[in-house]
Amino acid sequence: MVFSKFLKIKRGIAAMSLFALVFAGCSGDKVADSAQQMPPLPVNIFKTQKEDIFISLEYPARVKSVQQVQVVAKVPGTLEKKFFQEGSFVKEGTLLYQIDPSKYEAAYDLAKAQLSVAQAAAKEADRNWQRIEQLYAKNAVSQREQDVALNAYESTKAQVEAAKAVLKNAEVDLSYTKVKATASGSISENLQDIGSYVGTSSANSILAVVTQTNPVYAEFSIPDIDFLKKRYSLSKGSWNNIAKAKLPVKIITPAGDTYDNLGTFDFLDNLVDPQTSTIKARATFDNKNQILFPGLFVRVSIEGLVLKDALSIPQKAIMQDSLGNYVYIMREGKAKKTPIKTDITVAGGNIIVTEGLKENEEIIIDNLTKIRPDANVVSAAVFAQMMASKANATANTK
Repeated sequence: MVFSKFLKIKRGIAAMSLFALVFAGCSGDKVADSAQQMPPLPVNIFKTQKEDIFISLEYPARVKSVQQVQVVAKVPGTLEKKFFQEGSFVKEGTLLYQIDPSKYEAAYDLAKAQLSVAQAAAKEADRNWQRIEQLYAKNAVSQREQDVALNAYESTKAQVEAAKAVLKNAEVDLSYTKVKATASGSISENLQDIGSYVGTSSANSILAVVTQTNPVYAEFSIPDIDFLKKRYSLSKGSWNNIAKAKLPVKIITPAGDTYDNLGTFDFLDNLVDPQTSTIKARATFDNKNQILFPGLFVRVSIEGLVLKDALSIPQKAIMQDSLGNYVYIMREGKAKKTPIKTDITVAGGNIIVTEGLKENEEIIIDNLTKIRPDANVVSAAVFAQMMASKANATANTK
């Protein structure tokens, strides 16, 4: 009897288990059917189009002076005065230093006096020559006397020219005692103390340095110029002579600001640096406001480059997994996961896509975290129309 009760209980448990399995199976089918019948997720889309895209390329650069001129003492002497403020802007021809002129003034006066003596001797010789020439014409003097008079006349003329040269040299030396700027720009600190004896060696001849600050260069290096030539076109000119193309160049300061004045790409070296495999390049910038200082590290952005028949998409449409970048494309109401390869970011924040997309693809650009591969999706514009039609139909039935 106990055994009979045990059999009944066991049969009851088995029946309940079978019922549970059947119920669970039915419930699973209903869940699956429900998932398949989920309404499509409204999404915004971006339609791809091929177009010529203007791009810019950024490189690190360094600001450099067009020229840097050393202010030197051309004659030896005691440095008496300084007439500039260190670090200020000086114009070409500005008086910077005064070297003791006493010795050079004396030499100038002596040369001037020697010229006067030579000129007086030349006048006397000229008068004597004129008399001898007249007497010789009358056979009153010999040929020898004529030759002596002519020789004296020509000799004194040469002495006058020599005295003039000595005077000129003394005048130049005297002028060198006033040391002037030979270029416009920002002047360095004073390199020689006032009262020092300067101009006798390379160590004490350099008095200061003038750095030209308008215009200035931005020097940078371009890697793999052949790749750029194959990939990009120029909006003007050709790669054969990029300097003539006059590409516009921007400067981005260390603070992230864009410098107001555009520069001009005006130099590309014809040699590749074997250590870096890059080519030296240069752009020239107007710097009247003295914002760009030589030695400043900046970034340059080369404009005027064109990528022909390119595809670009919004950056927010791009997602990543362990295999790389991908996007969701809406095809026949489904979200299709599509791997892509990308290039650079262009104006407006779009990214150029080099592989994985064709023209007229409908790229999903929102609700990306809610989407799974092959999920039902619908254009947000179409969804809005559907909802409007449904609302109108409901209103009409009432």
